[in-house]
Amino acid sequence: MKKLFSIALLFCAMAAYAQNPAEQAALDIANSELAEPVKPKPSEFWNLDFTGNLNYGGTFLQNWAAGGDAQSHNLRAFIDANANYKKDEIFWKNRLQLDFGFLYASSKPLLQKSDDRIYLESKFGYNLAKNVFLSANYDFKSQFARGFEYKTPSGTPEGADGEFSTEQWKGARVLKSNWLAPAYTNLAIGLDWDVAKWFSMSFAPLTGGFVIVQDAELRKAYGMARDKDYEAELEAKGLSYDTALANYKANASDENLAELKKFYKSSRFELGAQLKLNFNVTVNDNFKFTSQVVAFTDYLMMNKVDKGYIRLNWDNRIDFSLTKFLSLNFITNMIYDSKVMIAGKDGVEKQRVQWKEGLSIGFTYKIANK
Repeated sequence: MKKLFSIALLFCAMAAYAQNPAEQAALDIANSELAEPVKPKPSEFWNLDFTGNLNYGGTFLQNWAAGGDAQSHNLRAFIDANANYKKDEIFWKNRLQLDFGFLYASSKPLLQKSDDRIYLESKFGYNLAKNVFLSANYDFKSQFARGFEYKTPSGTPEGADGEFSTEQWKGARVLKSNWLAPAYTNLAIGLDWDVAKWFSMSFAPLTGGFVIVQDAELRKAYGMARDKDYEAELEAKGLSYDTALANYKANASDENLAELKKFYKSSRFELGAQLKLNFNVTVNDNFKFTSQVVAFTDYLMMNKVDKGYIRLNWDNRIDFSLTKFLSLNFITNMIYDSKVMIAGKDGVEKQRVQWKEGLSIGFTYKIANK
């Protein structure tokens, strides 16, 4: 009986093995249709990269006939982080750049800020045609800390070595910038055109935003408007705005800064058009050049009083990797703002081109998911 049962099992197994190939193929197709499709991982749509630089430079002099600071030190840090999303017809690009640096020279016994920049850009777009996108772009620019012009102190040096003391240097410096003084924020809606792999441009005929100047003593220099409500309040008292401002300046002190805040507004709304050009040239893994030009004009200032307004920013950066963790960096920043008044050597305040450049070598660390 057991032998008959074993023989029956053997025949059943052989029959299953000898199943019609057509039936087996149909069964495989049915099983594949029931299986869930393979979904791409979220990281396949994201391109993430991070670059950090830390650069140091210093000099030491002893019995140096040509003269100079006995010692000087400068330290600078830079972060460039990108998070870009692309799926089907939609893209979302995000970039954060942070710069901060300071220097110390024995001739001026205090830390001086040399670099300070915050730049955040976020752009969302939808593909309309080949290499043409409808886009909305948000950007924010400011700085972290107070920046000064370091003027030579007047009077007699109070230091033990016959030089000006740290307190004298601090008293002579003039505030030029601070956190949110100024700050620029914009939301631009328009079209993007990817002309080539290394060049793209965008035009946003509808661009709105704010210029913010938090510190009262900097508002006039950055073109903030008179506070009309306070001007009307002065006129009701029989006082002239210009006279009241002149009286304040004659008696200005840290104690009455609250009064200065009444004269100028802390922010200005802008509505205009923006043109942005982006260059991104990568020769190889060791050499990269990026450049961005942003031009903005304000519709609200196209009148006889303001006589138009233009703001132009041009930023360039060259990164040359010497080794895996060592790089040479060269940057330039140019700004022209027709509302910003800058005093020259002759003391005359007028619109001027602002220019900054820097060359550094130091430690670099990079992270990327692709």
